[in-house]
Amino acid sequence: MKTPIFWYKKKNIFSLLLIPFSFIWLIGSFLNKKKAVRYDIPIIKIGNVVAGGAGKTPTVLSLSEKLISSKINVHIICRSYKSSVNKSVQVNTKIHTYKEVGDEALMCAAVAPTWVGKKRSDSINNAINNGADLIILDDGLQDESIYSNLNIIVFNGFQGIGNGRIIPAGPMRENLNKAINKSHLALIIEEDKNNISQLINKSLPIIHSNLIIEDKYINNFKNKNVIAFCGIGYPEKFYNSLKKIGCKILYTKSFPDHYHYSEKDIKYLLKKSHELNSLLITTEKDHIKIMKDFKNRIYYFPIKIELNNFKVLDDLLLSII
Repeated sequence: MKTPIFWYKKKNIFSLLLIPFSFIWLIGSFLNKKKAVRYDIPIIKIGNVVAGGAGKTPTVLSLSEKLISSKINVHIICRSYKSSVNKSVQVNTKIHTYKEVGDEALMCAAVAPTWVGKKRSDSINNAINNGADLIILDDGLQDESIYSNLNIIVFNGFQGIGNGRIIPAGPMRENLNKAINKSHLALIIEEDKNNISQLINKSLPIIHSNLIIEDKYINNFKNKNVIAFCGIGYPEKFYNSLKKIGCKILYTKSFPDHYHYSEKDIKYLLKKSHELNSLLITTEKDHIKIMKDFKNRIYYFPIKIELNNFKVLDDLLLSII
């Protein structure tokens, strides 16, 4: 689905009318609550509190690379959202497609052994049986059926938390205080324009971080006319990143999160880029889903997370490893 615009407006009649349905969402979450199962190796949950992403997967990738550099055998467990697999499988970037395992799982599998399946418990057991020293759950913060040693809640400073209401009246997947209380660390990506730090107050440590784009990509796109498209939860984040590196955006097209592109979609965008004499650019996650015949005509750039305080994270990691 596309992120409703009213989720990010403080006063909106649609949001107010949907508040009763938010209670149904909360009741459903409560009824689905299960006793947490403990495992014999450390588990880190990385998640967010708003629907549509805040930088979870880039955080998973950056943390995985950091741990791997310390000779820790990290395995990643991804959600099977919009994937066709049922039984837990290890993602193979050479044979699996995004329709089988999901776009984010393919990105994770390029960095560390990654598992996808309907039951996270099966994937965890498979990871343990295949030599994992530590497991990272991508988007695992709301899954209370699994005991974790470290919970990291990710916010995007540009995106914020919208109107602060629960789905469907707002973007919140759960109450902010509840999410903060079960977390050990908050990560705020990009400038904190929505004063998230003040909402967290002194409840838990906060690390600020930046999105890093390599110079070679910045030089390729700086001062260039571009047409930008994406199928992510909060597309404005992507468009804002393009503006920050100096792109001149002439046209944007936003699709629903995890959108499956058709040949018609891509041909339309390529025609538009030809008409406007512009580069056609998308996110790394979306580029994975482009048909092979069109991939080399559409640009993307990988994004990494750079923390401004490694000591806080290092101290937490040392306490669980």
